[in-house]
Amino acid sequence: MEDNLNDPDDILGNHMEEVITAITVNSSGGARKNKTNKEDSSVNKFLTSVKRNSEALANDSTEQPCKRVKKMSKMEKKEAELYDDLKRMTIDQLKDYLRWNRQIVGGTKQLLILKCLDGALRGRLGRCPMCARAKLKIEDATSEVAICAGYFDEEAGLRVPACTAVSLSLQEDEVGSNPAPRLHPWYRKEPSEEEAKELDSLDEQAASGKIVSVQKSKSSSYKITLAKLLEEAEKITWKVGNKVELKETATALLEVGLNGGLALPSAENGGTKTVGRVLVANARSASPSKILKLLIDEFGFAADKAEEEKAATAAISNICKVETNVGCYLILDEFSKLSQTSGDFRKANSYRKAAQAIAGLNMEVTIDNALSLGKASSKNKLPGVGKSIAEKINEFVATGSVEKLEELRAS
Repeated sequence: MEDNLNDPDDILGNHMEEVITAITVNSSGGARKNKTNKEDSSVNKFLTSVKRNSEALANDSTEQPCKRVKKMSKMEKKEAELYDDLKRMTIDQLKDYLRWNRQIVGGTKQLLILKCLDGALRGRLGRCPMCARAKLKIEDATSEVAICAGYFDEEAGLRVPACTAVSLSLQEDEVGSNPAPRLHPWYRKEPSEEEAKELDSLDEQAASGKIVSVQKSKSSSYKITLAKLLEEAEKITWKVGNKVELKETATALLEVGLNGGLALPSAENGGTKTVGRVLVANARSASPSKILKLLIDEFGFAADKAEEEKAATAAISNICKVETNVGCYLILDEFSKLSQTSGDFRKANSYRKAAQAIAGLNMEVTIDNALSLGKASSKNKLPGVGKSIAEKINEFVATGSVEKLEELRAS
């Protein structure tokens, strides 16, 4: 190497040896190794803190008590102990851990540990809160956020790019924090067949936008409510021999469900028919409590629905840099979904891109600037927003609705 590197003008001077070393290292894959070392030495703040607590616990002794350990909370000790367990696992074991929980697998061991630690303590990463369909992923062990992984739209035949990033932290009051949606439970051993089906079902609901996140577990008050509901259901006289009896039983079940807080329509809004449908489909092999369980599975509790709606609204509000632009984002997103349903994938993609542009806009959309978003000569021109879309945004800002959207909803 040294013989082949000529420097007749002595430009390198005393640095000749350094250059030779650098070339030798890089040619043998040293650059890649350096990159890995950098990732290993620079991790996110949460993981750094957990690692330090782990080291402190390992070095703590009766003769030399560690001050850091004395100040640790029970949760911090739990985090450190979990980190120790994960650290001892092989890469394949960590990957299995992630696969069981339907998470994206890949990366260095340090990144795999971060993914597993994050999931075990905070819950599984849900779907992207903006596009709903894409999974969220952590890029590397230095990351403080999870990003939308993008997805391939098979119907449209195109790749939909990543659209947003969300904070791994659970704290909503942090500056710039937009917490990632979380799904529970997180499995530390391979789930059973029944548990795996539930995991896949939750993932499908998240991908379809039906749920944003799932709480860790049902509260004791929920269990008490459920027990009371089933007790009340069993008091119902079970008659399903003819249409009149079916209607009477359905009416009684509806009353029990509504009194118990189920998100069922009222009798005036077709509630009896709704319960009757479930009743007829299962009348021969069911009991009142079984029918009520089926209704709970399908409709859920009104309070839970309200919380989910609140969480979904909060997620969308966080998506837009300027909260008052949420309305504009929602109408463009609805245009996109309706266009896709009708088979016009080109329009669907255009509206999706426009919605993403609105989400990233740093100024409030008003009647004074809405049209300028689609003008090529304007400093406010947004990528993905043309004259037609700008006019619809302007109409929404001015009137609170868009006539074309109302027509599509009605069709």
